[in-house]
Amino acid sequence: MSNRFEILEEYQEANTELDHLRTLAVRQQDRSRVVTICPHLKERVSHLSRKCEQLDMLLEAINASED
Repeated sequence: MSNRFEILEEYQEANTELDHLRTLAVRQQDRSRVVTICPHLKERVSHLSRKCEQLDMLLEAINASED
């Protein structure tokens, strides 16, 4: 099992990529372009969202067990 630092690092990387993809989508909408997001991009955003949620729950459990 990964240690707390590795889990936190993985969470931060996934969250950074997720923020980047979401920012990209907002910029495209702001430019009033009609853009169809590719299915694989939507899947990636969905995957990263689930991954961040799972890692966040794991980090909360680790913190709770240390108290």
